[in-house]
Amino acid sequence: MRLNQIWELSLDYRRIAVARPSRSQAAAAALLLVVALWGASFVVVGAAVAAYPVVGFLFLRMLLGGLALVVLAYLRPSSRPRWTRVPRRTLAGVGAALTVGYITQTLGLALGAPAGVAATLTSLVVVLAPAWEWVMTGRAPDRRVVVSSVLAIGGTMLICHAVPADAAGTGNAILGIALEIVSAAAFALQVVLVGRLGETLSATALGGAQLLLVAVMLLPAVPLAGGLPVPSAGVAAAVLFSALGASAFGFAVQAAAQKHLTTEASAVIMATEPAFALLAAALSGEQQLGIAAASGLGLLLLGVMVQGDAPQALVQAIADRVGSRLRWRQA
Repeated sequence: MRLNQIWELSLDYRRIAVARPSRSQAAAAALLLVVALWGASFVVVGAAVAAYPVVGFLFLRMLLGGLALVVLAYLRPSSRPRWTRVPRRTLAGVGAALTVGYITQTLGLALGAPAGVAATLTSLVVVLAPAWEWVMTGRAPDRRVVVSSVLAIGGTMLICHAVPADAAGTGNAILGIALEIVSAAAFALQVVLVGRLGETLSATALGGAQLLLVAVMLLPAVPLAGGLPVPSAGVAAAVLFSALGASAFGFAVQAAAQKHLTTEASAVIMATEPAFALLAAALSGEQQLGIAAASGLGLLLLGVMVQGDAPQALVQAIADRVGSRLRWRQA
């Protein structure tokens, strides 16, 4: 084979098209990046609410994040919301589910639930989202979802068991851990309801609407739960990170990604959140990552691989690479 033929083969448009990621693959990668931000936010928020009222922190986070997204939505003609097309009850349900989820999650952290455990329990969305779908539609999840759910529960139990007794059994930490389970159920319902909104809003407008709804629902409780004192520099940085990074960017990407992913696939990707939370906790010195916790993370990630077409895609990619090398040698 001459050099110019090898060059032409390497630039074959069909090979380039095959290598280009699909919309579902790009959506899964973007959602995984968001989950990494959410995992890191457990450590950031946990430190912030230790020195600032929980409800006030959440209100500032949701208000700033929601306003940022709504402004961006109106700046682009293609993303400007048409509120008349939106199913009001479903959107209100999304806001209510998020409000319950964030209050219970943040209160759990404030009561002493370890960040890694809180994120792990929140990842039970992988089990609860298909369960909500089953209850609401009567459609039972397929076998892959059941297997991935079992793996997720096993990984969760290992990670929780790995927490030292003095970290999980003091003060109100037990109540905080229980609140994290309630939070997981609320977030799972939000995943299902966002999927039902469909194409009624752009991703940016939908993310902003969700966050502003939570801020509106929290507003009456702000004066009764410590108000809005002037935050310190550390708390202000935590508000900005959680509002613009984890909330604004995160919810916009989640809304866009769920348009190209099934409810079950979205829930399973979100199950990787504890890996990033535990890594952030280990880097900050808050929690140690031992063998049991690492094994639990392995089970969670295996659950991600079981769900969807990831195993088949991996096998096909290996087969394509081997086949291309054999064809090149034969040429």
